[in-house]
Amino acid sequence: MTDSAMTKTPLQKLLSLRRISATQIAKDTGLGYHAVQKTIKNQRHSMRIREAIASYLNLDYEHLWSEQATDHLKELIRNEIDRKTATTAHNLTRKFLD
Repeated sequence: MTDSAMTKTPLQKLLSLRRISATQIAKDTGLGYHAVQKTIKNQRHSMRIREAIASYLNLDYEHLWSEQATDHLKELIRNEIDRKTATTAHNLTRKFLD
């Protein structure tokens, strides 16, 4: 794993897997890019911005920002990896075996 991947927050990792950027969230919510970016990096703690990000991701606030958020985010990351793995396997099967 690269150094940058190890230093990312669980939310950054989830967003990366889902191919969602801070720029996209900021644009779609009308929030400032830097405020969104710093909140995703857990460097700012504005409840208003946190609520907007949670809403944008269709997740409960607690799933992103509570003391148990890391565990919940890791579970979402596992689910996203499983989904992508299944999709890749399906596409490869169709391409090479069908």
